[in-house]
Amino acid sequence: MPRVIALFFALIIFFASKSAGDDESATLVKEFQRMEYLRKWENEQIDSFITKLHESKLFNGTLLVARKGEIVYFNSMGVANRETGETLTNEMPYQMASVSKPVTASAIMLLVQRGEINLDDKITKYLPELTQYYKVKVRHLLTHTSGIPDYIYRFQTAWDKDAYMSNDDLLAFYAKKKYRTMFNPGYRYEYSNTNYAFLASIVERISEERFADFAEHEIFEPLGMCHTHVFNPERDSLGATPILGYRWYGRRWLEYGTDWRNGIVGDKGVFATADDMMRFARAFETDYLWCNETSCQIFKKTYTRGRGMSEYGYGWRMREWDSMDVVLHYGFWNSFRTGVIQFPESDVTFVILNNFTGSTNGRVNNRDYVIRELMKIMFPKEENLPVLANLSDSPDEGTESEEGGGQPLEEEGGSSD
Repeated sequence: MPRVIALFFALIIFFASKSAGDDESATLVKEFQRMEYLRKWENEQIDSFITKLHESKLFNGTLLVARKGEIVYFNSMGVANRETGETLTNEMPYQMASVSKPVTASAIMLLVQRGEINLDDKITKYLPELTQYYKVKVRHLLTHTSGIPDYIYRFQTAWDKDAYMSNDDLLAFYAKKKYRTMFNPGYRYEYSNTNYAFLASIVERISEERFADFAEHEIFEPLGMCHTHVFNPERDSLGATPILGYRWYGRRWLEYGTDWRNGIVGDKGVFATADDMMRFARAFETDYLWCNETSCQIFKKTYTRGRGMSEYGYGWRMREWDSMDVVLHYGFWNSFRTGVIQFPESDVTFVILNNFTGSTNGRVNNRDYVIRELMKIMFPKEENLPVLANLSDSPDEGTESEEGGGQPLEEEGGSSD
């Protein structure tokens, strides 16, 4: 009799555990279906929004949206070359413009991590020809608090050769002109492309190789950024990318043409695809290249003696939108407008790349507007979430995102953002 009772209770436990297991499996299946449905809804909403924007001639480029490294949306729309009619593809690299700056800062921080650079070193330790900048430290270049004036408008008028300018040319130019700093280093934030061109030169002096080569084998190859390179005039000439930049002039689109300043790198010069830039933006979440301590330094706002906190860290901006932390950098150069935007808490990434630039303050390729609309889709309010109650009955139902609306944030001026 005791054996029968024991068998009875064993059967009860077996069926109870089987039932619990079945319930757990059903819950997991339901959650999987919910996530798949949500991803499909997000993809459709994003595609509807960006397609309408493209059809309205307000977007010509590539858009990538990812969550936790998994792509939600990745598509290219428009032309790469108006003369040949070649269309954009996801595999074509764009001139990243000032989104190159996070790469340059990361190269510097690799050297800092290895003990080859100290952030408090004076830059004259590495660039001794710049005697007038004896007070400027490496960290001042990284944070745009050096006070060194921007070369973008000064150097172009002084260049009369039919050849690309180089970083060495820039160093020689500043050594000769002896431009003074606009304020004492560290006093306030003042965006200057010269800072990051000088940082690339420091990398070259320490590594004894081209910045392009250092970035390739120290950053791009380890991260699997197989479609990314830094512009090298001797190798790339005019064919760095099949994508040409266009600007709206009067009533027509004009190709931007050759710009001899493209030979200067560090502040710009990285050519990359959207998925490669997503890999780069997410690389700081692991200890693979940059340790946690280094990453924390990179993504830390800067205190200035004269103006308090600046939103700029080491190659990235830290902002807050709708109570959400945002890490980003924009780029604007030779009619290429670019942006890499990270939402750290939710691990959502936006990469916005385009090669058409409209009128000043126009809506053509307005990144802030696009970001705001994408946020409505990726972080919807509860009442705007798609209906998930009857997954098997209505797999294609969803809530349409609002179009238009909202004023774009003011974009930073300057030739390369």
